[in-house]
Amino acid sequence: MAELLKGAPIAKELYGDFLKRSDDFKERGIYPKLRIIIASDEPAIETYSSMIVKNCEKAGILSDTKNLSVGSADTDILGLISESNNDGSVHGIIVMLPLWKQLDEKKILAAISPEKDIDGVNPYNAGKTVLGQDSFTPNTAQACKDIILRSGIEFSGKHVVIIGRSNIVGKPLANMLLQKGVDATVTVCHSRTRNLKEICRTADILVAAIGSPKFITKEFTNPGQVIVDVGMNEIELPDGTVKLVGDVDFDNVKDSVKAITPVPGGVSPLTHTALLENLFKAVKNQINEQSVQ
Repeated sequence: MAELLKGAPIAKELYGDFLKRSDDFKERGIYPKLRIIIASDEPAIETYSSMIVKNCEKAGILSDTKNLSVGSADTDILGLISESNNDGSVHGIIVMLPLWKQLDEKKILAAISPEKDIDGVNPYNAGKTVLGQDSFTPNTAQACKDIILRSGIEFSGKHVVIIGRSNIVGKPLANMLLQKGVDATVTVCHSRTRNLKEICRTADILVAAIGSPKFITKEFTNPGQVIVDVGMNEIELPDGTVKLVGDVDFDNVKDSVKAITPVPGGVSPLTHTALLENLFKAVKNQINEQSVQ
């Protein structure tokens, strides 16, 4: 059976370090704080935001959640973002996606101050990621990179195939892995890619980020391959219960590859730690800016 690359043990170590960093800031009178903005009624968002709040507590970080009403307009959420940008007690802002359909997502994400954009969704930070400059990177993309490196696997010289071209995983991850010092050879596949199975079989590292349950089977794999499964899909079983599965058919693939991230428990714990790592980075940057002024 393939080696399981689990994020939870890595995350546990990181939370100990986070608590220490929080305490160090608090001794200086600085209380790291995250603001979560929700303009949606999707149950999954409520669940995910609650997890963020709990993880903030574990790390000694303050957080608050602002929920907008169903009929909110762009001006409502833009006003809240502006207020948060100018609030010195708020160090990081995350807008939960997706938004209600009447809202202009691009305009809203672009309104987040780049200095507080700890999910890396502002075009300014996205552009810096492309150029290989220091920036806030999207947390799920960062988590994919982290779980590979922290498992002792190198990217240099490896062929990484990413299935999915979203702005929060596929595109940023591809740009992160192309940078000098990481040195992967990257192929990005999507819904119009021809010969997908053949391309995937050439991968040293295969990243599945398409939101399609159990899409990847052993026909996509090779025996030396490492698979990073980003998918988080709910499926209903014959008995009516709901099960969380990835984009990879785990049972079908587990004996055909070298290593794989399970779902749940693989990438997801490091998505949360990547968010908090970015928050601490934002706090430090804002302190440095204030000392220069």
